[in-house]
Amino acid sequence: MRILRVLCTLALLAGAAALKAQTNNQPTNDPAITALSVMGVVSELKPDTRQVIVTTAAGSQVTVTLSDRTVYMRIPPGEKTKDKFIKIAPTDFAAGDSVFARGRMSDDRKSMPALEFYVMSKGDIAEKKERERSEWSKRGIAGTVSALNAETKEITVDARTPEGPKPIVVATTGETKFRRYAPDSVRFSDAQPGTFADLKVGDQLRALGTKSADGSRFTPEEIVTGSFQTISGTITEIDAEKKEIKIKEQPVTIAITKDSSMRKLTPEMVTALTTPGKAGGDLQEKFDQLPAFTLAELKAGDSIIISSTKGTDPARVTAIAVVSGVGPLLQNKQAARTTAVSLGAMSLGGP
Repeated sequence: MRILRVLCTLALLAGAAALKAQTNNQPTNDPAITALSVMGVVSELKPDTRQVIVTTAAGSQVTVTLSDRTVYMRIPPGEKTKDKFIKIAPTDFAAGDSVFARGRMSDDRKSMPALEFYVMSKGDIAEKKERERSEWSKRGIAGTVSALNAETKEITVDARTPEGPKPIVVATTGETKFRRYAPDSVRFSDAQPGTFADLKVGDQLRALGTKSADGSRFTPEEIVTGSFQTISGTITEIDAEKKEIKIKEQPVTIAITKDSSMRKLTPEMVTALTTPGKAGGDLQEKFDQLPAFTLAELKAGDSIIISSTKGTDPARVTAIAVVSGVGPLLQNKQAARTTAVSLGAMSLGGP
């Protein structure tokens, strides 16, 4: 049933639409708006008129009018069958919750009276994400694909460990689920179903499953992969309005989005990366703890390292991660390589 397929994507929308600026120029091809439905996040409540402003991931806004005829249901995290949904009161939702409303959309696709109003609360979504993060942290591995065996469907991965990269054989089965990052996308929610055939040596990989007793083999339940590139250079131009950066070393335009992670190296991190034997531990965790910065803090002459997916236009990339304060690293090839590998792993953020 179409409604169930749509509903199971609600968790991926949490917060995405709420960050969009209000606009009167609505996209005419917004996939979240159809003749009979809208899917997005509650960005405003109007109790006096019983109206809800629903903002889609693309930034379109639809005024949904509720009534005594409207059926209200809450979707527990992870549930996909309608018999598991829970009936709620007309007041049992709030701004920031993800919703899927059904009714008849107006011709201008800006308003709709709702016959059905399905809700997934932002609190439930946050709890679900935390559980998933914990599960992937405890039962997951991450690393770079170093070899592929098409006959046995086995993947050799240089997995990241506190002691440094270690090879591990990931033995896929017919039950293994594959997902792959989309070109030009920085969001895990845009990842598409994939197959073993999509994999390439050099890909970044995360897998959830069970490790053998000796740690040399891994049986995956789910695999997420992506083809990323890391570039570095000195900033020559910053367009604050377009949120674009240009560097001297490569003829490429770097686009910054709200999903781009921007971190600044601390002197301690520079020392750890440039001193042999000091860059141990989980580098992704260390990068996550670095201080964040904004585009406004960058200036021409700054050195940066950027991680991005390999997109369709080689002259333009969308940044997944941007690291500043990397001048000393660019003088140290090993440190630069370690940072690049770590950024690739950071890019594959996972669920």
